[in-house]
Amino acid sequence: MTSGSSLSTDVSTGGRRRADPRLPGYLVAGFGALVVALTTGQSELAALGAPFLVLAALGVVDRRPARIWAEINLHADRVIEGDRITGEVEVEWEGDADVTVLLTGLRGATPVHPSPVSWSLSGRGPYTLPFQLEAQSWGVHDIGTLWIRLRRRGGMLVWEQKLSSAPTLRVLPTPLRLNRLLKPAEPRAVAGMHLSRFRGQGTDFAELRPYQPGDRLRDLSWSTSARLGTPWVAVRHSEKTGTVLLLLDAVFSDERETNNALARAARVAWAIAQAHLSAQDRVGLLARGRTTAWLPPRGGRRARWLLLDELLAIGAAAEDPLQRPRRRGRVWIPADALIVGVTDLRSEAFARELLHYRRAGHTAVALVIETSDLLPQPRNPADAAAHRIWLAQRDSERYALTRGGVPSAMITGTEGVAAAISSLRRSMSAMQVSRSAATAR
Repeated sequence: MTSGSSLSTDVSTGGRRRADPRLPGYLVAGFGALVVALTTGQSELAALGAPFLVLAALGVVDRRPARIWAEINLHADRVIEGDRITGEVEVEWEGDADVTVLLTGLRGATPVHPSPVSWSLSGRGPYTLPFQLEAQSWGVHDIGTLWIRLRRRGGMLVWEQKLSSAPTLRVLPTPLRLNRLLKPAEPRAVAGMHLSRFRGQGTDFAELRPYQPGDRLRDLSWSTSARLGTPWVAVRHSEKTGTVLLLLDAVFSDERETNNALARAARVAWAIAQAHLSAQDRVGLLARGRTTAWLPPRGGRRARWLLLDELLAIGAAAEDPLQRPRRRGRVWIPADALIVGVTDLRSEAFARELLHYRRAGHTAVALVIETSDLLPQPRNPADAAAHRIWLAQRDSERYALTRGGVPSAMITGTEGVAAAISSLRRSMSAMQVSRSAATAR
């Protein structure tokens, strides 16, 4: 990533002025010595306390506002999880001063060098302060808050100011390779790579049938016609595109394990979306949970970036528990959409929603994210029993989905999403054969 981001401010007004921690001590020592000298009549005590009062007076003489200019530069504002982020803080001020620069409240990234991200400076500016971070969690994040504290040489007043906002950092999910696609329920009449139920112009063979008036001569199968002695026509599938709706389980809490589970689900959703968008399919997103998102199915480059922005916004909401839930517009799901649920099955309501779409006539499948490795190790028999109960409940939810006509596949850390997609394709083919046999009977 070569793009950069920066934000600057002139801290010449506002801010907060406070006393140096030494000032109260000097005042107490000076006035205390004077009081004791007056009480006891020992003048040497007054001479002992006078320097403290002189230093305190000289320290508060200069009360002019401190003029500070600061800028944060990021060498890249769009990175992938695990990437190193480099940047620098440029700071300048007037006159000789002792300055402390501190970058706090990092979200989505952890400091690498320096750690923590702080510098103590002295003398005159300007200074260029390099830093290095590591992207940790996907989402849209502010890299933190820049605090600047300035104290003039010999002064007893400290000016403190913070940068109101910081450059935005977009952390993209780790890319997952996915070569196979799920077969949409009813492809549309747009150029794509899926086979349509409808017969028409195309390159994929569908069937042979006797010639009928109106058939094109170019569709005649000359070898079959010569062998059978009557004209036969080769019917082909037209190449069409499909509609895929990603139903993302965005139920999470403030726990780190839950946010990691949501991050895994987002990576899987992004991998599926990339593969289908590359195949000219229309892809939409519906997130259910504390934060909600609705992106109607669409295709092309614009759909890719809109979908990525929605996933990044969900990641930012998971990282910041104080963020207000987002509202979505009216949800309209096309009748021909294949609904792909991506979940860890911690929410019973999510499984019921998948079954609801299946009963409404949609083709629905579920990709279950393996998250048992994120749970803490059992420390006693009670924890081990709770862990087994949770696994049993998850298996029960998967069985209920399969019984309701929603095939599911588990995505583990060893097999990955490609194996789960292959398993779903086999399950969908088996269910289609079963329905065709039931219809024939």
